[in-house]
Amino acid sequence: MSPRLRGTLPLPVAGRLVTITGGPFDAIPEGAFGVCLEPAAAKAWLADVALPTPDFGLPDPEALKRAVAAVLAQLEAEPERPVHVGCRAGIGRTGLFLACLARAAGVPGDALDYVRAHYRPDAAETEAQQVMARSFTWP
Repeated sequence: MSPRLRGTLPLPVAGRLVTITGGPFDAIPEGAFGVCLEPAAAKAWLADVALPTPDFGLPDPEALKRAVAAVLAQLEAEPERPVHVGCRAGIGRTGLFLACLARAAGVPGDALDYVRAHYRPDAAETEAQQVMARSFTWP
């Protein structure tokens, strides 16, 4: 996937619909609040939230909850500021994070299915990522 390509995910937050971008972290839009899952990203220094996660791996569960909380707080504080979540390709780790964020934002039903329907059909690539996404509880 090209660093310029990214997808979008609509989420209900604080009574309004916001759009999150996801993809390679290096495709972060100018001025966006960034969640970087790929520590080797060239633009990792732009991250507001760093959640280093091995490729095809899982983040620390408590660090994941803190990162999700930070994004929700950001969306409530500045709903007009773009939010971008990214790893290397924007599929596995990003899909996992977006599913957890969707769950925390109150998306009903299976949050991973929601992410796959609205962001990428292959989000959260590994079985372990899918299990973590589907078992994420909030708060």
